[in-house]
Amino acid sequence: MDSTIMDYNLNIRSIFWRIEKLYKDREIISRTYEGIVHYTYSDFALRVRKLATFLKTNGIAGEAVASIAWNTHRHLELYFAVPLLGGVLHTVNVRFHESEMDYVIKSMGDKAIFMDKDINYKNSTLPTFIFDERYDEDVNSQESTSDFPDVDERQGAIACFTSGTTGKPKGVIYSHRSVFIHSLSLLAADALGISSSDTVMPIVPMFHISAWDLPFSSLMTGAKLVLPGPRPKAEDIVKLIKEFKVTVGVGAPTVWIDVVNYVERENVDLPLKVVVTGGAEPPLGLIKKLKELGVKTYHAWGMTETEAIATVNKSDNIERMSEQGYPIPAFEIALMGPEGNELPWDGKSTGELVARGAFVTKKYLNDKSDAQTKWFRTGDVARINPDGSVKVIDRLKDLIKSGGEWISSVDLENAIMSYEKVLEAVVVGVKDERWGERPIALVVKKPGMDVNEYEIIEYLKSLNRFPKWWLPDKIIFVDSIPKTSTGKLDKKLVREQLRSMLEEKKY
Repeated sequence: MDSTIMDYNLNIRSIFWRIEKLYKDREIISRTYEGIVHYTYSDFALRVRKLATFLKTNGIAGEAVASIAWNTHRHLELYFAVPLLGGVLHTVNVRFHESEMDYVIKSMGDKAIFMDKDINYKNSTLPTFIFDERYDEDVNSQESTSDFPDVDERQGAIACFTSGTTGKPKGVIYSHRSVFIHSLSLLAADALGISSSDTVMPIVPMFHISAWDLPFSSLMTGAKLVLPGPRPKAEDIVKLIKEFKVTVGVGAPTVWIDVVNYVERENVDLPLKVVVTGGAEPPLGLIKKLKELGVKTYHAWGMTETEAIATVNKSDNIERMSEQGYPIPAFEIALMGPEGNELPWDGKSTGELVARGAFVTKKYLNDKSDAQTKWFRTGDVARINPDGSVKVIDRLKDLIKSGGEWISSVDLENAIMSYEKVLEAVVVGVKDERWGERPIALVVKKPGMDVNEYEIIEYLKSLNRFPKWWLPDKIIFVDSIPKTSTGKLDKKLVREQLRSMLEEKKY
């Protein structure tokens, strides 16, 4: 029997309708090079309509358009104007090398580039528009586009490339439908539960998986949105939180480690209710510090291929906060064994986490395969508890195989970082003639702290969590640990540096 319900495209136009009709007076705050910009949703909507005319005037309406920009109101306007006209906004990672930018822009077939004035990318012959005051004048001088097409919900809206840690970056194109459903799922009470009474600040970059879709979900529900602008430091973040009464801050653990250290060093308050963090497992020490400051932590997990946040852990039990939590609506998971068999959710069985859902990619850009796969393979090794909570043990490629047994680099890293004198740590496997691989740790001390290798090993022993053969063979103290363009620990580069160190017998 057929449904009696009307067809309704779940597209970005339907989010824009809410912005214009329901939340006209809500605020958007943007930190820019020129200063702090305040405007209402109504002002924003008018700018989007004028920008749409600007795109038409320049012959790029309905095309793929690249942005190389930070979290500002100008970037946010592109988030809507481009897909509202049937085009795709390709958010390019500002930390990519020029050669990587060349590669992703060419792969995507972008017809123009919009970028912040501090971005040093000059390779392209494409029309390029710089975000500055002249750009504002050009947009403001346009007539307002009165009508937007009802774009098919399965058409592309936003494009993002992986950070390319295991090869060239791979492109994922999010549809209008996936953006709408994912943004709506984030608003669920058991997900992030954001409402119109919140003030949300996405510190996670807008060039990285659409800032985890927080700009879309925040505007969908009428929340006040604070955009932290170019290269925000801990001091900038805390200042914005205090001045604009931010209730929900969203960023990688490294961001919050810096913020907590700044707050403690400067002895200032952090009037924040919730921290949403992901991209890497947050150290328990960080979660405890945030709790002492009166801030609750939501541990989220996801990836470019799942449009970022796909599971959320909001547990009040700190000891369970290392888990990645429960699937948000419209997202399903399973655990796959080496033979392709599904494993039980018993909290003990270990396998590869696989996923499917309304915002999970079925293939990468320019992949000509049929892509009729039932599940997307995440590359994460995990366990699933009987209640459905996921515990990611490690990336498949980051597990250390020693004497035929597996060692989780993530578990060791978090244990080392729980020591009060340690700021950051990374653990990787290096070749060993006898055991195959052995773990070595690189550690950054907290400023002013004196700590040695013996002290950390003894601390790990005192936790009574690891067998002796798990303990790192060597702990090397460094000033900093390489990060990827998205702020994650760059284990590929760490391995290369360690290989050079060991070959030169520096350690």
